[in-house]
Amino acid sequence: MKPYYESKRITIYHGDCREILGSIGNADLVVTDPPYLTDEAKVPVMGANVGRVLKQSISVGNPWGFSLDWVEVARLLKPVHWVVFANYKMLGPLCCAIPPSNVFVWRKPNAPAMTRPVPRLDCEFIVWSRSKGSTCGDMGKFKSSVIEVPFAQAGLMATERILADDSLQAAHPCQKPVAVVSPFLERLPGETIVDPFMGTGTTLVAAKALGRRAIGIEIEEKYCEIAVRRLAQEVLFTV
Repeated sequence: MKPYYESKRITIYHGDCREILGSIGNADLVVTDPPYLTDEAKVPVMGANVGRVLKQSISVGNPWGFSLDWVEVARLLKPVHWVVFANYKMLGPLCCAIPPSNVFVWRKPNAPAMTRPVPRLDCEFIVWSRSKGSTCGDMGKFKSSVIEVPFAQAGLMATERILADDSLQAAHPCQKPVAVVSPFLERLPGETIVDPFMGTGTTLVAAKALGRRAIGIEIEEKYCEIAVRRLAQEVLFTV
């Protein structure tokens, strides 16, 4: 398969990861943020009219749908380590599919208040799994299973967050900050990193800064374009 983008140690493929993973060889580390499991419910979308407009939440926050089909295909890569982001709804099925060595909590101190009388959704989860008998690398450098990193905000406060053209809206609904991804890349060994749900390319940006080889797969071409633009920057960040 011809890459969408290839430069030095970074490669991007445009397409469905379930159709591509089996043809790219082996990988040492899978780091990814797959579509989250969310409730399908009607949520209010305020418009110009007096009445509230209701829209299915699956089209607001989960446009790709939740599935773990990709896990079995990713096993063809024979990864030694997995690092997979998850919300609380999908944590159980994910841990059954990829038995964890540890589950980290990513706490987002800047998470907004909820519109309903419930606690803030200021935590997500990161499942780390390693193959039997493999080394833990430098994972002991994590002094806690709680990682506190602000999420990348859109709007007027946007810095790292990629915004849609001529807008304060986020270009991607689930862009992860580099600071929550890069510690895993720093501390886990191996030559090749694969991200089956690349999005705007955060894993690849972190890998490039660390001089690691990485392959990203993304089904939406508009996000491939954003990732290529991010990777074209000469000065990315300091890890």
